Amino acid sequence: MEKIKPYVFWLMALIAPIASVMFTVAFLIIVDFITGTYASIKKNVPITSEQIGNTVSKFFIYNLVVLSAFLLEKYIVKEIPFQRIIAGFIAIAEIKSIMENFNKIYGINPFKALINLIKKRSLKDLEETIDILVNDTEKGQKNKTK
Repeated sequence: MEKIKPYVFWLMALIAPIASVMFTVAFLIIVDFITGTYASIKKNVPITSEQIGNTVSKFFIYNLVVLSAFLLEKYIVKEIPFQRIIAGFIAIAEIKSIMENFNKIYGINPFKALINLIKKRSLKDLEETIDILVNDTEKGQKNKTK
C-alpha cells in the first residue's frame, strides 16, 4: 500500500483542476443510462449486458478524452481551449441522448417544444404547444400501427 500512495497522490493532483468537468461528464452518462433504462422498460425492450458495457466504456473513454484534452491544452497548445471544446461536444451528445430517451418515455420531443415556445414567445402558449406535440406523437403512433 505504501508503494501505491505516491502514484495515487500524483494522479489526484493531475486530475484536481478538471475534476468538476469529469464529474459533470460522469453525471451526464449516469442520467443517460437511467433515462435509457427507463425508456427500455417502458417500451418492453430487454436490457442487455452489451448496453451496460457500452455505458461503462463510455464512462472511462469520455473521461480519458477529457483528461487528454486538458493535458494537451495545458502543456502543448495553450492557445486553443481543447478541454472545453471536447467536453462541450461530449455534453451535447449526452444531452441529445437524454432528450431522445425523454421523447421515448413521454412521447414529447423537448427540442420541438422549445422551438415552438421560442416561435410563440409567450409562456401562456406552452400548454397549447404541449397539446400539439402530444397530438402529433399520438397521430404518429397510430400511423405506425396501421
